[in-house]
This record gives sequence, C-alpha cells and structure tokens, in this order.
Amino acid sequence: MCHLRQKWIMLDLDIALLRTFTVVAELKNFTAAGQLLGATQSAVSLRIAKLEDMTGASLLARTSRAVSLTPAGAKFLDMARACVNAHDAALAGLRETKRTVIRLAISDHAVGAHLAPVLAALNVTNPDLVPDVMVGLSSEMLDLFSKGEADVAIVRQDEEHQKAIPLFEDPLVWVRSTKCPWHVGDEVPIAALRGMCGVKAATTKALDAARMPWRFSFLGGSVLALQAAVESGLGLGVFGQHHAVASLVGLEEGLPPLPSGKVVMYTRLTGLVAQAVQRAFGSIGRKPL
Repeated sequence: MCHLRQKWIMLDLDIALLRTFTVVAELKNFTAAGQLLGATQSAVSLRIAKLEDMTGASLLARTSRAVSLTPAGAKFLDMARACVNAHDAALAGLRETKRTVIRLAISDHAVGAHLAPVLAALNVTNPDLVPDVMVGLSSEMLDLFSKGEADVAIVRQDEEHQKAIPLFEDPLVWVRSTKCPWHVGDEVPIAALRGMCGVKAATTKALDAARMPWRFSFLGGSVLALQAAVESGLGLGVFGQHHAVASLVGLEEGLPPLPSGKVVMYTRLTGLVAQAVQRAFGSIGRKPL
C-alpha cells in the first residue's frame, strides 16, 4: 500500500491499481496494457475506474481511438510511479533480489523506433531486469543467438520456423516522401540498409521479378537513418507496416507487391521473464497502424 499525503491523507491506494495506471499511461492503450500486465482489457478498465473513484479525479481521457492523460492524471503520474518504484524497491530489499541481465539481440527492421516504448514498458513491469541490447540486421542477431551470445533474438522472418515464437504480422510496404520526384515508369531509387538485409533482398527480388529498373540511392546503418533519408526525398523506402512513419506516403500503384513477413522471438529464457519480454515486444503489433 502507498499512503499519499496532502489531499488523500487517510487514503490507501492499491499498488496493483497504481501499476496499472502507470502502464496505461505509458502505452496509451488499454488492450496493450492488459497484454503486458496479463489481464483482460475489461479488468484494466475496472482497475482504472476503481482508482479514479478512490482518488475522486478523472485520470485518463478515453475516446474510441486514443487514450491520454487528463491534467489531473499528468500531475498524479509522477506520484504513482514513485509509489510503485518504492514498493518494488522495498520488496527487492527484503528478498535480496538481484538484478537480472538479459541479452537482447534486436533486428532494427523488426523493432525500429518502437524500441524506447518497449523498453519503458518492460521496465514498468519488471524493474529488476537489466536489458543488454544489441541492434543490427536480422541475420546478425540470429547469429548472435545461435552462438549463445544473446538470450533473446527479436527478428523479421518470412518463413515459418518451429523454434520461433510469433509476435505480430508485419507486411512490407512501399513508402515515399512528397519531396521525392519519382513517377511510375522511372528508375526506382531505393533507400536501404547496408549489408545482407532480408528486407533489401526482398525489395530487389520483387523489382527484378517485375523487370523494373532500380538503383540504390541511399545506404544507411539503421532504420532511423532510412526513415530520415526517405523523409528527405532521397528515395523510396520499404518498411514493415508497423514502422512506416506518418510523414511518409504509402505507395500501391506502379510497384510490385512485397512479401508479408512477421516479427518473431527466439529465446532461451523461461517462465515469467520470457512471458514479460514476449508481451513487451508483441505490444508493437497491437498499436494502431
């Protein structure tokens, strides 16, 4: 229990309610929060309603499309986090819990710019985990996992594999900026990752099969670099649907179809830690496109 001073002098707030509120505030999605907490969406809603009833304040503004903090919720969030952190620290001290390092090998094309909220969500529910993160190409991340240098590999995969745990579907899509002067029939300028990239291979294979001329107009070392290049108008980009930023325009006409693909997890972890990692990275696929 956490005792709040000032307005709620005699009010005891359940840590489970506070933890639920902090996760919903972080993910801005009741369904994704439920997945991370191992609860149904209705259970999450009931917890938030109970917390709002106890505090006498509306903490979250909800519409059919979005969840956001109210002014009272924004003010309350720091206090709620402080209570949850103090609770977890107290338990860790009593149990002499040691922090656990987990080595995560993450494909940039699988996670991309979603890495920050995923790590934040993982920390909210598992503060004793210490992520040791490596980011690169899917092939490189799988190689690290196969050598025993990573506990978990999160990668894109186009073919089924019995050892892989599926996280979410992530079809490849063509995108460009309005600054790019490309027209149907022109040589296709492609912004791609350098090295042996599966997305790049699928892109060039599709263009070759369609007998369309193409060239690399930009080679970068990260998905963020590719997004910047495409936004700048340097070429067309191919990303998983969950990684195509809003400032880019989807292209459907004049270009060949691309394979669907999915994001999967390979892991040596077991039990609750494995489930927490799976829920955290799987939450990318539950975000609105």
